[in-house]
Amino acid sequence: MTLKVSASIPIVDLCSTTSPADDADIARTLDDALTGHGFCYLRGHNVDPLCITDIFHANQDFHQLSQASKDAVKINAFHRGYIGLNESTTVTSSVESVTQPNQSESFMLMQPVGPDHARWGTAIFGPNQWPDTLMPAFQERCLRYYNAMVALAHELTQRLATALGQKSDVFDNAFSDPTVFLRMIRYPACKPNSPAQTCGSAAHTDHGFVTLVAQDSNGGLEVRNSDHRWVPVEPIPGTLVLNVADMLSLWSGGRWPSTPHRVVLNDGERYSVAFFFDPAFDTTVQPLGGLGESSGAERSLHYGHYLMERFDKNYDYRCEE
Repeated sequence: MTLKVSASIPIVDLCSTTSPADDADIARTLDDALTGHGFCYLRGHNVDPLCITDIFHANQDFHQLSQASKDAVKINAFHRGYIGLNESTTVTSSVESVTQPNQSESFMLMQPVGPDHARWGTAIFGPNQWPDTLMPAFQERCLRYYNAMVALAHELTQRLATALGQKSDVFDNAFSDPTVFLRMIRYPACKPNSPAQTCGSAAHTDHGFVTLVAQDSNGGLEVRNSDHRWVPVEPIPGTLVLNVADMLSLWSGGRWPSTPHRVVLNDGERYSVAFFFDPAFDTTVQPLGGLGESSGAERSLHYGHYLMERFDKNYDYRCEE
């Protein structure tokens, strides 16, 4: 598996493997890509292109609803539903001081849970919300994509474990009840006379394990490289963008950086679908064996506590509670 580079972000091909040697080759290319960048494009994944096309149509269909219709499924206390423009500010950014709200709106769904779940009614464990009356097929379309991405993400936990020199099942316990977010995002076109580098999403790192992003053709996603320059993650048809998030970086002992990234508005409307695959809420994360280069103060984190601290500070609806 040859490592290819486009716009400084490597492309890793996950095409069908027929031997252990193929799997080992993919592991090496993943390690090279993530050690150097914390980001890569994934090609040759098993998510049906028609499924990806349909989730973009569903994303657009939702955001074309009236404001009143979107507000009818306003984000609830369990972080599920509609988040409007100017309703989040990335104040926990470790990259820069952020005071301006994000210029984006989104629909958020999470792993389906019911009253039989041990944590039902607490933290993020509650019902998803759906605009069923106006969009009767919307839930089915979203869950079709969600399920395809969960399958890919579980495959990636094994590939990433191998890439770190661990047994392929080292993450299995942490992902027996994963925390999963599917965020369908719309970024408006930049208004005339707006300040340069107006951010649809301010510079930040992600809180969990990995994020998988499907982009439209309009661009705007940027990553900060090791020289502290912002590099565009240009849309490449047929690929998903993978980035290392904070928990995976900690598990790797800092070998794989949780790279700062942002979305800059341009003169066109932008849609993206971000899939966040994180460990079970009560997982304690610390560097895996042989990968313990993190500072002592950060050698162990409770994922759920870390997540909720960021949510409580960054989202208006939580600040109002």
